[in-house]
Amino acid sequence: MNKNQRIFFNNKLVIRTSILLLLLSFSNCSTSSAGITTSNVPIGNKKYKVLSPVEDYTAWVSLDIGIIGFPVSKPPVNRLMKESVQKKSADALINIHYWNDSIVLFLITIHRFGFHAEAIKFEEENANEVKKSR
Repeated sequence: MNKNQRIFFNNKLVIRTSILLLLLSFSNCSTSSAGITTSNVPIGNKKYKVLSPVEDYTAWVSLDIGIIGFPVSKPPVNRLMKESVQKKSADALINIHYWNDSIVLFLITIHRFGFHAEAIKFEEENANEVKKSR
């Protein structure tokens, strides 16, 4: 290898390494949080029966350029909660433990939201009040 070829090879290696390090600095970042809430509807003094535990999660994607994010779709959190209530033929969810996290892969961010709760059914005397309030 002559001197010009070594310089070219070294420059090419430095450029490739720099690009790789730059790409790695923009990827594989993640954040997460969690929380607890009592219910997804006001319960008050209403009597209810616990049907069963419910656990589910959903995911969606957004495009992020620096600190500016562009959602590809609306976060389906409300739809997830409503579907979970309907699957159990329940009126509400109580003791909701939720979590969310985000995983950044270059310009794409994958968001996940999950929860664990208990599905409940209001007793007959209060069932009509709930339906009226919806």
